[in-house]
Amino acid sequence: MREVLSPDERERAQKIRHLDLRLSYVQAKFAFRIILASHLRIPPRDLPITISRFGKPRLPAHDIEVSQSHSHDWSAVAVSALSSVGIDIEHWRPLANCCQLASHIMTDQEARFFEEIPQELRAQKLLELWTRKEAVLKCAGLGLHKDPRGLHTGWDEPTAQFGGLQYYLNALPVCGQLVGHLASHNPQHIIMRCLPSQLDAWLWAIMRPHPR
Repeated sequence: MREVLSPDERERAQKIRHLDLRLSYVQAKFAFRIILASHLRIPPRDLPITISRFGKPRLPAHDIEVSQSHSHDWSAVAVSALSSVGIDIEHWRPLANCCQLASHIMTDQEARFFEEIPQELRAQKLLELWTRKEAVLKCAGLGLHKDPRGLHTGWDEPTAQFGGLQYYLNALPVCGQLVGHLASHNPQHIIMRCLPSQLDAWLWAIMRPHPR
């Protein structure tokens, strides 16, 4: 898998000291390149991927928008030929400091709703909200360089306003302990795909025009 990665990606992988984290990173970048190469019909190592100063991957030579997220052994990739896109996933796990984390990411309105959530559901709901916010921020090309408290997505609303633009939010199907969301500027019909089993069910989404 390392042979498919760019020199910069291989160098970053080498700097990751924990073996499991290094392997997770290499697998995610490998899956990202394989998926994009299959769309563009070019060798994965020849993909002209650039990274913006806020960490958003771009393919300036091709008219598609892409986003990637990975958590533990899962990787999610979004590909759109219609508009900017952002995707984020999180592996659900118990969180000992839910209230402290909430204070760092929630608007006042979101925090008031969070206080009404039963204790046993708070960790999952917090991660769901986090993926909504990060999906929008990735779509905007800002990632975590923007304070998430300045973005209100709510918990179930289909759209969010940010920077004068409207973002459409779609929850990804819950798979095991995985939660996630996808954000775009236009309403989309999402087609889900899984790569072959030897890659352990990597998750990706192709964006298509929504049927009228």
